[in-house]
Amino acid sequence: MTIKTTESAQAHVPPRIPLSPARRACLAAALQHMGADDASVRAFAEQGMVMVNDVLLAIASLQERDDGRWLASALLPRPEGVSSARWSEALLVANGQAILLAPWAFSLDDSGDAVLLMPLEPDMADARMLAACFDGMLSLCEAVSTGAQALAQAAQTGKEAA
Repeated sequence: MTIKTTESAQAHVPPRIPLSPARRACLAAALQHMGADDASVRAFAEQGMVMVNDVLLAIASLQERDDGRWLASALLPRPEGVSSARWSEALLVANGQAILLAPWAFSLDDSGDAVLLMPLEPDMADARMLAACFDGMLSLCEAVSTGAQALAQAAQTGKEAA
């Protein structure tokens, strides 16, 4: 698992409300459960975002107060070689299945990258549960990206064979 932070990624994340010390501690512990290095853990707890295998994982508050609902998001770039039409189709198919498993959904940002959003309950304080949510989001992102690339390659191979 490659974990790093990036300043340029901040442009893709909505403005955030400062997180309480308790939420920062929970974020840090969740990332530790995921096997991150100490620098990434500190950065995630401070900034609320971290790059994991080319996916920007971020946390934001959904309310003006810090003890309300919060939102986990994962920014997934459209894979090279995948058309925007095929990418949109892959995300729609993923949404249809993913919504059956958890309260998450994909959207597209202005540049055509996918954003997986998952609201988190205000009382989410178990770092293991939070890490499981993050792992699930990252796994779904990886599966959608891999599937879209496979479909694009199959379509290209079919055109070449014809």
